[in-house]
Amino acid sequence: MSTLGSRCRLVHHNQPDSFDRRDHRSNIFYQQGRCVSGAAATRRKGRGRRRNVIGKGGHDQKKKIFFQSLGCPRNFVDTEVMLGYAVSSSEDRGDGGDMELASDPSEADVVVINTCGFLESARDESMAAIADAQEVILEKNQSNGNRQESKLVVTGCMVNLPAQQEQIRRDFPGVDAVLSSGNIDSIVETIRTLDNENSGSSKKKSKKTKKGTPKKHTNTDPPSLSSRKQRKSFLEKGETPRFLATPPHYAYLKIAEGCRKRCSFCVIPKLKGRLQSKPIPQVVEEFEAIVQHGTAREVILIAQDLGDYGLDFMPKQKGNLKEPNNDIDDGNINVGLSTQTKSTLTLLLEAILSFMDDNGVGNDDNGGGAIDMNGNTFDDPFWLRLLYLYPDEITPDLIDLMEADRRIARYVDLPIQHSHDDMLKAMRRKTDSTHIKNTIATLRERLPDIYIRTSLMVGFPGETDEHFEDLLQFVRDYKLDHVGVFIYSNEEMAYSSRLDGQVPEDVKEDRYRRLMEEQWKIVEERHRERVDRSECLRVVVEGLKEIEETVEESHSPKSMPERSPTSVRIVGRHAGQCPEIDGQVILEGEPRVYPGERYWVEVTGYEGYDLVGRVLLEEDS
Repeated sequence: MSTLGSRCRLVHHNQPDSFDRRDHRSNIFYQQGRCVSGAAATRRKGRGRRRNVIGKGGHDQKKKIFFQSLGCPRNFVDTEVMLGYAVSSSEDRGDGGDMELASDPSEADVVVINTCGFLESARDESMAAIADAQEVILEKNQSNGNRQESKLVVTGCMVNLPAQQEQIRRDFPGVDAVLSSGNIDSIVETIRTLDNENSGSSKKKSKKTKKGTPKKHTNTDPPSLSSRKQRKSFLEKGETPRFLATPPHYAYLKIAEGCRKRCSFCVIPKLKGRLQSKPIPQVVEEFEAIVQHGTAREVILIAQDLGDYGLDFMPKQKGNLKEPNNDIDDGNINVGLSTQTKSTLTLLLEAILSFMDDNGVGNDDNGGGAIDMNGNTFDDPFWLRLLYLYPDEITPDLIDLMEADRRIARYVDLPIQHSHDDMLKAMRRKTDSTHIKNTIATLRERLPDIYIRTSLMVGFPGETDEHFEDLLQFVRDYKLDHVGVFIYSNEEMAYSSRLDGQVPEDVKEDRYRRLMEEQWKIVEERHRERVDRSECLRVVVEGLKEIEETVEESHSPKSMPERSPTSVRIVGRHAGQCPEIDGQVILEGEPRVYPGERYWVEVTGYEGYDLVGRVLLEEDS
């Protein structure tokens, strides 16, 4: 969960040079707001980074907007787009604008919650967030005598589900508008419409609501959208403003929305619709805006499935591309891969790298541009990270490119879900066990230092003890770096909900526990190896983090030290760790380090899934 107002409020004129441990108002200490787009890149070139985008002052009548983002990084990008519309619409007025961002929902005139509807647990979290916001707004409205009512807007993929939209209407009368995820570009229009209603009702309020009961509103998209096609997902165009709310050293770049696959357990196609890819020139333009108007040294490409990128323009590019061939030859490790001539994803990566070469982006960080403590040059490349890349789309040309250019991070998120062919077939996955194993083996053979993350599912309908033991053995044999384990959620709209052989909840929980314990053994073994050899890692400093607890006891070594619920630590990441998803590197002591900068860190220990290390400064050489 991300509260964007809170994230962005830490931008001040007196931005600290390094960390002050007394100031840890957010999990991430150093956040920067930057409003970028393809069009903005031209208008603002040479003006430097936009820093003072949040704050009070100027116009007393400005509406303070608070955004809360739930769910995946793709949802986070949608929230950044809404932030961009709010900020740029005010700038375009030329009078100082009528909107600014609030740092806390209790200070806001409008609270916007971007929900997630992927799983029942995500929907529960979204409903809880709506309830919390409704309570805050009710208390605020009552405290000011309802003279100027604050508003609550709910958007995101959860509201694309009819049952959830009806539940919001029924259970949350304090919600003033529901905006479908495909129409987030109407957020400013929605807010201004609510403001006009607010102004009118304050002049002729004839009825008072009961104390403790929110005023009931019509929960709907704004009136002007009633005749517009209701889109399931929004894919910003090159000129769309976007307010980057990540720390300034990395950013997400969404290259596609929707999904063309039909996995039996997944409702994403129903939530987000068909695959829509951005044209390559548009993606490059957005990449340019990110890197030229900030200090980003890491850009994370995201989509529901990166490997499907561009397949929706296939009819227009038949001469260049063809559908992946998933034939598998057990006798050759390299043939367990798709064999198309060149994937659209590879073409996109080549275009981005070509832009970087032509414009000097990352050149000082690549090809021996950095110097270590002993005066030796070393590769400290830009990190172009790939998330959500399915095994059936790991093509030879993609591996060739990753091998040839280290600016593509040696990291892949490879969701496989299961290792047994019976389960993969029932899940309607487009691969099989042999293909998955060959793909992993080939990646490790060609890219020995690659980090592989995967997602596994337990308790899918029909999963037997034999199937689960096969999955356990797969985890033991392939020792993947990062594993996320999910308990099957029986989604009503998913095909799998109609399958026989539903697994009892207690069996699911037991399998989850056993699989997590098996993965923990692998993680701990690797941690110990790093400690024993005093491995040095290149680590980017993320910020200060309040560490409230360790990993669950059953997944932790018994010797793990106790940590105070309020202990504040400086944390970072190495190239094999993705923000907000994987573990981190906890820095020992109080080194004078700078957010977004990279340092050599010697691994000295570990705490759960996090490594612990000592920063090696020049005086240590």
